[in-house]
Amino acid sequence: MSVTVSEVIREIEVVAAPGLAQEWDNIGLQVGAPEAPVSRVLMCLEVTEAVVAEAGEMGANLIIAHHPLIFRPLDSVRTDRPPGALIRDLLRQEIGVFVAHTNLDAAPRIGTAAVLADLLGIECEGPLLVEEETGLGCVGQMEEGIPLAELIVRVEERLSPARLTVVGESERIVRRLALMPGAGGDAVGAANAAGADALICGDLKHHDALDAVAVGLTVIDATHYATERPVLDRLAEHLIGVFGNAVEVEVSGVVTDPFA
Repeated sequence: MSVTVSEVIREIEVVAAPGLAQEWDNIGLQVGAPEAPVSRVLMCLEVTEAVVAEAGEMGANLIIAHHPLIFRPLDSVRTDRPPGALIRDLLRQEIGVFVAHTNLDAAPRIGTAAVLADLLGIECEGPLLVEEETGLGCVGQMEEGIPLAELIVRVEERLSPARLTVVGESERIVRRLALMPGAGGDAVGAANAAGADALICGDLKHHDALDAVAVGLTVIDATHYATERPVLDRLAEHLIGVFGNAVEVEVSGVVTDPFA
């Protein structure tokens, strides 16, 4: 069975509808043509030089990325600097790039928060906050209240973050937990309003940390990369289930976390 880029895109958009994306985001096919054939797919959080090299070595026709390669309008395509150099290499090797970003974050069954909740053993009641009529993050109950120290061990074992930062009360039982994978440090207010004992996120900033301490919320910053990385495996499983042997799907082995 011959599969095209547009057919792969259609199956991704079944579970991560484009309408879920934030208005400011740039998603969709960013390099390549919809009618191009696909036999191998490489999945990653972001397109880097090492990821493009990996795709070339495996003979991938398409890279599916979470973070946009092209985010702001380009006023030039300089091949001596990114993203121009990456676009040049991708075109030379006939490798397309498709991006599912905030629409994948908000996907109810297969999104970054839904996957993180499953991984950490949280029964998600609903989104942590709603922006532009789209639910983001997750808040819910642990299967049973656990000491914060035990939750930290669980996060370290199941996410393997390059670093872990904990802010707030250290001696507490966590029963209600909020999740905002990726750049979720600004969700402190939403987590507190939702009655969470703790928030797991990435990219916690100084003033957001101060706000968390002020309201008595414990925050675990498990990094942007580690909190989003698990979604790649879930999306890969979805595509393998749809296309079977017709398309080889692999998750990148390149660690693009700059803190690693």
